[in-house]
Amino acid sequence: MKWVALPIVLVGAAISILAVFLPQRDAASSALSGYEALRKAQAGLPKTIAGLDELAERAGALGWQAKIAAARAHAAQAEFAVAAELLRQALDARSTTALRAELGSLLEAAGERAEAKAEWEKLLPKADAVQAMQRLEPDSIKLAGILVTAGRYDAALPLVTPAVVDAARLPRARALAGLGKSSEAASEFARYLESHPSDGAVKLEYARALERAGDSGRALEVLHSLGAAGAYREGLLLESLGRIRDAIDAYKRSSDGEARWRAGRLLESLGDASGALSIYQALASGTHRVRDDAALRAVQLLRAGGNAAEAAKLIAGLPAAFQWILGSYVPPTVPAAAPGEISPAVASALQVADSLAKRGHAEWASAEAEFALHDAGIADRLAIGNWFDEHGDARRAFQIGSELLAKSPSRAAYELAYPKAFTASVNRWSSTYEVDPYLILAVIREESNYLPTAVSSSNAMGLMQLLPSTGKWIAESKCKLTYTADLPFDPDANIRMGTWYVSYLTDLFDDLVRGVAAYNGGNGNVERWTAAAKVTARADVPGALVSIETREYLTKVLNSWLWYRLLYSSDPTP
Repeated sequence: MKWVALPIVLVGAAISILAVFLPQRDAASSALSGYEALRKAQAGLPKTIAGLDELAERAGALGWQAKIAAARAHAAQAEFAVAAELLRQALDARSTTALRAELGSLLEAAGERAEAKAEWEKLLPKADAVQAMQRLEPDSIKLAGILVTAGRYDAALPLVTPAVVDAARLPRARALAGLGKSSEAASEFARYLESHPSDGAVKLEYARALERAGDSGRALEVLHSLGAAGAYREGLLLESLGRIRDAIDAYKRSSDGEARWRAGRLLESLGDASGALSIYQALASGTHRVRDDAALRAVQLLRAGGNAAEAAKLIAGLPAAFQWILGSYVPPTVPAAAPGEISPAVASALQVADSLAKRGHAEWASAEAEFALHDAGIADRLAIGNWFDEHGDARRAFQIGSELLAKSPSRAAYELAYPKAFTASVNRWSSTYEVDPYLILAVIREESNYLPTAVSSSNAMGLMQLLPSTGKWIAESKCKLTYTADLPFDPDANIRMGTWYVSYLTDLFDDLVRGVAAYNGGNGNVERWTAAAKVTARADVPGALVSIETREYLTKVLNSWLWYRLLYSSDPTP
């Protein structure tokens, strides 16, 4: 009878496989049928609006897409309240900026002004949101305050000019300050403070306006009157005036970690290594953002004082970027691949997403993958992240990978969090301009998180976040490209210009560390800061950077660069 056993076993195994595969295939087939129904309903409008409403009752990505389509169909019939409710339901399931703006417009058309205003306010400082708020908020002073908070000083100022009532003075003062009209702002702050003399937060703003208007003496008086709350700004102003001892005293009165860091740097400049070291060691044991900067300076001072053992203890806790700068970097062991298999539900969703993508429905495909993240396990999330990466959405892969690293680090998660994005362009231009391609990927990661259409608050644009003036100079003078408004958002052109700029800066300083810092802080500033600090060693560069943002940027880019090399290079130690 033994000859019968093998076929029975094989039949049993086949049945088990089919039991898993068939439901998955049936689910995918059902979902694709639903999308075909959605396509036909959209094509047959307005007669098929009832079919859209029926599909909108479904859950998941299909229902989300159907709700949006149904909302637009009802809006076309002037049924704005119905449309707004459908769009609300869609936003509850998955929110996007574009949908929120659409909802704001629908609510306004439906006469629901308060609800419309609430949605538009979430979208400030976008221009269409400003225009909507101007239509919907009747109180000009309240509107001015909202616009000031959103940074739209230009739109706020006319609403409180002139300041006919006391309530208008504060938004007017802040709008003037934001527009660089410091003398006028200081006058308005002073008038406001006549009625609100105990408002410490406004006194800080007043002092800043006085300082920018050139009235340093009065600014120092105001800051000193605030005690510890004004001590950091007081120290900065005193330092800019060359009153170093007074600045140190002011910084020491502050509880802000950055102020105490500044005190340490000034003590170093005066030759008081012991006093500086005491401050650095205290900061290094804390949780403030300057902790690593302080630890790096402490290492340098301890080494100079012959205390290598204490320095080694601090080095062990430094970020990889600083360990590399010190020449003490040892590549860490990358965690093994995450265990587990993806669930049938996620496998089915990704199968549907693949089919939709092949049929040219990229937006529907992405939504299917997004909705698959709901209640997904670690293996599921890795698979979804890989799907986005394979379909050209490195930004979403990066986001999913970064979330996974915080919960369950693995090599697969690291590879998602550090994707090899825009490979052809990165390899081509890094070879042309003789730059490490992994450094370019690190800059892209920290500048834009792989979003080609990124625009910063300072109007830096594209993957490598080039300012228009810098981009135009590089494009026309160095790359022989015609600079247009769209050029910074072309991935290949942006990577070409950004890579040239990285090459230029690292060659200019003959130093990768200062070159990377200059990409953020400007080569003139980095030259001035490092000269003032009498920098002689690479490890002294981070501490010489006056800008907090530039110090943090340098650390992030170098950390990412090291991870990229560890994950993908045959030589992980630069």
